Amino acid sequence: MRTVVAVLLAFGLGVQAQQPQPPAPPPPPPPPPKPLRIEDVSRKLARTQAANETAKAALVQARDFLRSAKEAERKQRAFVAGRYAAAADAMIRIAEHQQHLAPAGGPGRPQVAHHLERAYFRLQQANYFLAQSHDASARNLPALGRGFYEDGVKAFDAGNYAAADEWAKCVEDTVAALENLAQAATPVPPPPPPRRP
Repeated sequence: MRTVVAVLLAFGLGVQAQQPQPPAPPPPPPPPPKPLRIEDVSRKLARTQAANETAKAALVQARDFLRSAKEAERKQRAFVAGRYAAAADAMIRIAEHQQHLAPAGGPGRPQVAHHLERAYFRLQQANYFLAQSHDASARNLPALGRGFYEDGVKAFDAGNYAAADEWAKCVEDTVAALENLAQAATPVPPPPPPRRP
């Protein structure tokens, strides 16, 4: 009798263990990125020095995007203002990368090769983002990004991996600026759905 009870009990536990478990609740969504404040970007722009002609051109573009951000803010278009501020910030980062082109230190050859590869594939999105942005002042950015990529490859071939890495960052920031401009030109996204209790 005990054997029968033990077998039935084991069978019952086995059947219970085979029951599908309810799925775990999805993780909470990540918090939205903190929007850039136009004043912060303005201060960053004022502090950034142009190390060369490339940096000067990037800072001029950043000023243009910042003006557009202020105009959108004045018209109470917060999303558009935020995207233009982010585009201006990306251009400022390009100017900052120009200050780090010295050959000493930096990552090694394999890391930079991978970084240049990622930058190349990111660059393939530049013309799409430009078309979506409808912003004539940004039409030079895809060519600028391609020039940065070519400079990165030249630096890499010369064994200057630190400079090549900085040029790859310039490519990524150029495409980031275009992406932000494209987002500024799209309809404002709807608010997220309310959280379930």
